[in-house]
Amino acid sequence: ENILLSEELAKSSFHDLKEITKILASSVNVQELKKSVSDYKLTEYSLVSIIKQLEEDLKDQNFDADIFRRLQSEVESKTKALEQENEQRIRLENELIKAKKDFKAKQELSKQLEQLEFRGDNIATLKSLFKGSGFVNYISSVYLQNLCNEANIRFYQLTRQQLKLEINEKNEFLVRDYLNEGKVRSVKTLSGGQLFQASLSLALALAESIQQQNKAKQNFFFLDEGFGSQDKESLQIVFESLKALRKENRIVGVISHVEELQQEISVYLEVINHNDVGSKIKESWS
Repeated sequence: ENILLSEELAKSSFHDLKEITKILASSVNVQELKKSVSDYKLTEYSLVSIIKQLEEDLKDQNFDADIFRRLQSEVESKTKALEQENEQRIRLENELIKAKKDFKAKQELSKQLEQLEFRGDNIATLKSLFKGSGFVNYISSVYLQNLCNEANIRFYQLTRQQLKLEINEKNEFLVRDYLNEGKVRSVKTLSGGQLFQASLSLALALAESIQQQNKAKQNFFFLDEGFGSQDKESLQIVFESLKALRKENRIVGVISHVEELQQEISVYLEVINHNDVGSKIKESWS
């Protein structure tokens, strides 16, 4: 029996009787083993079905080693190209980040440059002011421009929104004509009535400036001559301009030899030259 047992042990996969004894002595979970066997069979059945389906799908297809190698080469080539494109994308993204940073720095530098240029212009202006009569000319230009702006308020209204006064770089008066596409022309091209309106507007602006500086409350103004060379149309403009001053509660004294003014001015003093007794004054209200 021992010989027979030894022969059977040699035929089996076991090493000795102790190993067999140990296995027989251990407890076996039959249900768990059955479940493992069942799961294995199900997996085997599923894999067999997949293999059959693959064999069915591939039965009419032949494997071409050359086509496979060509496709494999294409895959490798495209994979390499994709890697290069990714490297290029990363490089461009880094360049974009740097460009945004440089652009922001440029904006800051441009802002600083603008401030420095502005300061440089101011320094250049100050430098020119203290050369010769530069300061006097500068103050004169500012004062004349303010006077022009103040006169334009009245002149623009008197000319029925047709004309405005301007000052050029040489402190010379010009006229902007809005009836002629806003073009600029010389004040010498104004008619007699328009020239009177411009002079009247500037004179009143100057009087107002002096009144503000002296803090005076006087509200009267004298016009000496300036009417003798006016034609009828220009005189009518003069009369309308003087009447407009009444609405501003201004007292205007007019000195003139033009008789037509007597018809427009109700209160006046007339100076009569008498050969025997000299000049005599006649009141309009006496």
